[in-house]
Parts: sequence; structure tokens; C-alpha cells
Amino acid sequence: NFRMRCMLVSFASYNLWLSWKHLGPPLAKLFIDYEPGIHYPQLQMQSGTTGINSNRIYNVSKQMKDHDPMGQFTRCFVPELADVPLANLVKA
Repeated sequence: NFRMRCMLVSFASYNLWLSWKHLGPPLAKLFIDYEPGIHYPQLQMQSGTTGINSNRIYNVSKQMKDHDPMGQFTRCFVPELADVPLANLVKA
């Protein structure tokens, strides 16, 4: 959904310092509802390179506590964190 895409682009842009230009093509292949006219302006807006909105920087720890409190999704898709104790995984 929209919020999850926003968090993904926010994390990639602000935490990993990846350019929206490099995120566009791989994400376009993953999104089954990909529409270039929506996809690219949203990437630019979420990465803070265009638009009048303030930058949307999501707190990774808060989002994890809210949406993945047991760390199941995180451990599945970030195997490097599979053995990290839950208390350390969701630190604020």
C-alpha cells in the first residue's frame, strides 16, 4: 500500500542515502500496479527532491514496533538480522 511504499523509499533515501533514480527501476519491476506517471513523481516526493511537502522521514524503530513487533518480517527479508535478539532488534 501507499504507506509501505513511502516507508521503503524514505528508508532507502534517508538511511541508506540511495538516489530515487536508482530505486525506480527495481521497484517498478516489483510493483504489480506500476504506472510510470505515478511511480516516479512519488519516488521524487518521498525522497525529498520535488514537491511542496516537507520531507517524510519515517522512524525505523517506531515503524518496526508498530508493524513488525515480533521481527518476523524483518528477519525474513533481512537475513543478516535473523539472530539478533528481539530486544535489540526493536530498540528505540
